[in-house]
Amino acid sequence: MDTKKKETRLSIRIDRELKLAGQDVAKDMGMDLSTAVTMFITRMVKERGLPFQPSSLPAETLQALREAEHPEDYKMYESTDEMWKDLDV
Repeated sequence: MDTKKKETRLSIRIDRELKLAGQDVAKDMGMDLSTAVTMFITRMVKERGLPFQPSSLPAETLQALREAEHPEDYKMYESTDEMWKDLDV
């Protein structure tokens, strides 16, 4: 019985600079870009969706939303005056 997986070629068009940057990141993690793409697709299939949540929001807004999910990690103020006094502004 042949246990070797049958492979196929995936051909996509992508911006050259994006490809090079992706290759650098994959290399830093000890793999090639093909392995990274295979990992991405494997996770996509397992989760039956993208392995991340697409968003058009700026990175700063996304970070603020993540922080808002854990208010216990941040100092709270009763008023803006209290906040400004604490910040020594």
